[in-house]
Amino acid sequence: MSRKSALSNGSSTRWRKLREIVIRRDGVCQMCGMEGNHVDHIVPRKLGGNDSLSNLQLLCQQCNLRKGGRFFDELKTPMTPLGSFYPKNDSISHYQDDSE
Repeated sequence: MSRKSALSNGSSTRWRKLREIVIRRDGVCQMCGMEGNHVDHIVPRKLGGNDSLSNLQLLCQQCNLRKGGRFFDELKTPMTPLGSFYPKNDSISHYQDDSE
């Protein structure tokens, strides 16, 4: 198993030690204050985050699922019910009459 895949799936000794440090340091979910058991990368690894302790936080399952691979301050795009939104195009037409 490669070093990168071991870190990414949480099976390395180094990751387990980091996880225990974060759990002891934070104690509760850093978003809602409930009991937490998920160590989260504040800046997701897919966006360039690393495994430093300053980039790790403890979250509960709900906050971890809600966050996903985003920063918490990024807004989700709300769902739009099918057929209820038709964007209005107010742009200038390419076929304007220049005689005005």
